[in-house]
Amino acid sequence: MAVDFSTLVYLPVFDFYSRAVVFTPIKSQPGAPAYSARGIYTTKAIDVVGLDGQSILSEQQTILDIREIEFTVLPEQGDLVNIPAEGNIPARGDFEIQDTDDNGGGEITLTLRKWEP
Repeated sequence: MAVDFSTLVYLPVFDFYSRAVVFTPIKSQPGAPAYSARGIYTTKAIDVVGLDGQSILSEQQTILDIREIEFTVLPEQGDLVNIPAEGNIPARGDFEIQDTDDNGGGEITLTLRKWEP
């Protein structure tokens, strides 16, 4: 018997952790207006040690997890995402989707890059 991860696992997690976001579907739906959705925003530091063994390259990886079932047309690489303030949580601003990864259980991970017009 298959487990419905989207409903049994992701739905309660998204109901608790997700925040409102606004997608501008430049690539996935050219000419369509921006629309509201929700996702779980995460950013973490990535440190890579250089070949000399001493220098460190610091970077950030920023992702937004979304539930596949909540979208008629899934966001694509090149679409924009705005993460506004919500309550006491500060705005994160505008991002461009760099990559999309499907986990096979109903959750899509969008890798984001800060976007400056």
